Amino acid sequence: MLPVPVKSSPFDSLAVLMPDVFWIGLVLAVAIFLIGIISGARSRTTSLATGAAMGAYIGVMLAFPLLAIGLATS
Repeated sequence: MLPVPVKSSPFDSLAVLMPDVFWIGLVLAVAIFLIGIISGARSRTTSLATGAAMGAYIGVMLAFPLLAIGLATS
């Protein structure tokens, strides 16, 4: 059985252009952001928006070196 050709989109080459260290940093930032959302939603003294803001800030600050290295080497 022959493989079926798949149409390529312009976004297919994005993962090829970015090195692995960039994707590790991005996943780390998103994970910390989601943890912030969950902790903000479960908290009695703060809101979901505050948790999301803190998660985004801490996630980007934590993953910034990996994101910068990935963008610099792409």
